[in-house]
Amino acid sequence: MSTRPTLRRQLALIGGISMFAFAALAPAGFAQSAVDQSALARFDMANMASRQVIDYRVIDQALGSLVVADGDKSEIRFEALKGDGERALSELVSGFSSIDPTELNANEQLAYWLNLRAILVLRASAQAYPGRGVDKLIQPGSPFFTTKAVTVSGVPLSIGDIDAIITKRAAANPNVIYGLVLPVREAPSFPSIAYRGNTVVTALDDAARSFINRSGTVRTKADTVQVPRFLINHRHYLGEDDAALIGHIRGLASAKLSQKLATATKLASDERVSFNYFIERSFADRGPGAGSFGGGEGRAAGS
Repeated sequence: MSTRPTLRRQLALIGGISMFAFAALAPAGFAQSAVDQSALARFDMANMASRQVIDYRVIDQALGSLVVADGDKSEIRFEALKGDGERALSELVSGFSSIDPTELNANEQLAYWLNLRAILVLRASAQAYPGRGVDKLIQPGSPFFTTKAVTVSGVPLSIGDIDAIITKRAAANPNVIYGLVLPVREAPSFPSIAYRGNTVVTALDDAARSFINRSGTVRTKADTVQVPRFLINHRHYLGEDDAALIGHIRGLASAKLSQKLATATKLASDERVSFNYFIERSFADRGPGAGSFGGGEGRAAGS
């Protein structure tokens, strides 16, 4: 699948910020490092009076082509990402790097970071698939999270750095963690359209409910709740002890799941993870433009 011509279209900022420039990004040569909180401090700033809005239509096209929505789950077209697909994603990444997110208001910033992260995760996952075991790939502290992959406002950032920027908001809204998508079935679904500043909070709330109520995410047996490793790894944003995390889950649960959680007091981790790869087949049933970076509607995270 050749995607480069379409992806060369620029992403525009409505309201005064210059156009994204799609110079080729060269990720090779970035070192691996731990999160440097002092370097990230500049991204704590936001222009709360800003009305600038990013036009993410080209990101919609990329996600809509590469992410296959299946109810409350999603799969990634890893085969379509090889070669031109990876290079096209790098062009999108370089577009993000030309924007100073501190000139945006808080919700536009959050959408910016979530969308940039999703593109970085897609690219890093494609580079690892299928040879590298996904279990080791997504271990906290692995090169997947620590390799510097983009420079924003002169600061080299990794996926882990962007996670640190996003999760600073978790105290006010713990559902931001459900935007931290991973290339596995046991994590929140990839969005198939980009986040927008004016709807990002609602989209994250929807993503949270969708993940918690997805069949197989939360399993109960007597007084024990078994949850995916994703929730255990992020429990410090949801409540350190079992009762707090179970309470968070109850707050998102459907009536049916709430009944199953009635006697729950303990947590257990489900350590299973698997690539959420899509097996290529005919896209005829997806309508015009399916399988390419064309138009059409996608599904927002959690919807």
